[in-house]
Amino acid sequence: MSGVGVQLARKLQVAELSSRIFGNVFNPTGARQGNYILRQGFRGEHMVRYYPSLQDQNMVKLPRLSRLLGDKLVDPDEIDRLNALDRLRARGKGAPKKGEGKRAAIKKKR
Repeated sequence: MSGVGVQLARKLQVAELSSRIFGNVFNPTGARQGNYILRQGFRGEHMVRYYPSLQDQNMVKLPRLSRLLGDKLVDPDEIDRLNALDRLRARGKGAPKKGEGKRAAIKKKR
């Protein structure tokens, strides 16, 4: 019987040495530990990126402010969008006017 105890002790020594070499946790009893939580990355950075910054929130309000203040405020992205729409309309590729889409064309055929 003593041979089994020696083998078990030797296996525990090898497991402990292996855990030190590879940076694993040596837990011969299998007790619950919080290491799986500590290995996870922090969530703070992800949560900060989820919510828009104050600068982004102010950019959302910019079109409403520009209507109130007149043409004093200019949004370059909005100007680029309008210019792209003008180019599409000039080529005949723009959106149809209200009531002239596919559904209206089907109704007119009846």
